[in-house]
Amino acid sequence: MPGPQPRLHLPYDQWPQIDRGLWARAIESADPFGDAPGGRLAKTSQHQYLFGWRRFLGFLANEEPAALKEVPHQRLTIERVRSFVAHLAETNTPHSVAIQVDALYKAARIMMPECDWTWLKAVKARLYATAPGGGSTGPVITSVQLLELGLQIMDESKLGSCTAVRMADAVHHRDGLMIALLAFVPLRRKNLAALAINHHLIREGESWFITVPPEETKTSTAIEFAVPALLTPYLSTYLDTARPRMLRRPDCVALWVSPKGGALSYSAIWDIISRHTARRIGIRVAPHDVRDAAATTWAIAAPDRIGVARDLLSHSDLRTTTKHYNRAKGIEASRACAEVIAGLRKSTRSR
Repeated sequence: MPGPQPRLHLPYDQWPQIDRGLWARAIESADPFGDAPGGRLAKTSQHQYLFGWRRFLGFLANEEPAALKEVPHQRLTIERVRSFVAHLAETNTPHSVAIQVDALYKAARIMMPECDWTWLKAVKARLYATAPGGGSTGPVITSVQLLELGLQIMDESKLGSCTAVRMADAVHHRDGLMIALLAFVPLRRKNLAALAINHHLIREGESWFITVPPEETKTSTAIEFAVPALLTPYLSTYLDTARPRMLRRPDCVALWVSPKGGALSYSAIWDIISRHTARRIGIRVAPHDVRDAAATTWAIAAPDRIGVARDLLSHSDLRTTTKHYNRAKGIEASRACAEVIAGLRKSTRSR
């Protein structure tokens, strides 16, 4: 009688006890001078490294279960990694194989920082180097196109002085605001979905800011963007009219809400952006493509200032600067972005 199908990922509660101890120690460590990032790791990185180790243990559980009884640093050998790579290559692209071995390397590095993992680092580097290069395959768009689309959608919703607000118009306005905001504030989808009023969306006088603390970002870098004046009336209409029309839970602080009355789901954002862009622009744009659009906009409009795009996108090469410098750079970049987009819109209309 056939048994259960083998698992590719070994669940955490089935890990050898020593592995669980090493992982717990790694993520709880907050030593800023240690080699392992530990508690300073972003949640997304912890998830990636955890699944890298789970995948390797799952491979051993299926192919060489006796190896799970060995000490982890002795168990992880170049011969086993070579077999692991061959196993992954059966169902993954070369680039995906490199990504998974990279996660395995990083998990080993934080779990066993006292060991020399130079050889494993070299293996993952070779896998990346030999994977066919493809570059970015997303659509070539600019932030100006996203802004114009978002404004058009919001203007069509016709939310104004009318007392009876249709649900369809409220949803339409929400979608347009989200797309227009991404033109100026190219957040990652995770951070966009998690925006909360009075926590991430802050009002200071007549100005609005979006702030994301370092522990919530992929690069552990604090983000702060200024919402441009162009979008302020649209944001006010959303907060005063569209959002209350959809909201059914008074305690909900999520910026983006759904017609069901609660917070909009992470997966719904993909559908909103891709559906509207495919219908209006003719190109199905994914949420991450808006970040490429921001970089493309700078490359077209101000190639001599392309470095500002790094601040706008909050890339990890800003980690070496101080917290306050990062915040100032984010605001400066978002305001510079607004100027560049305004200039591009003006030149496009004049032509």
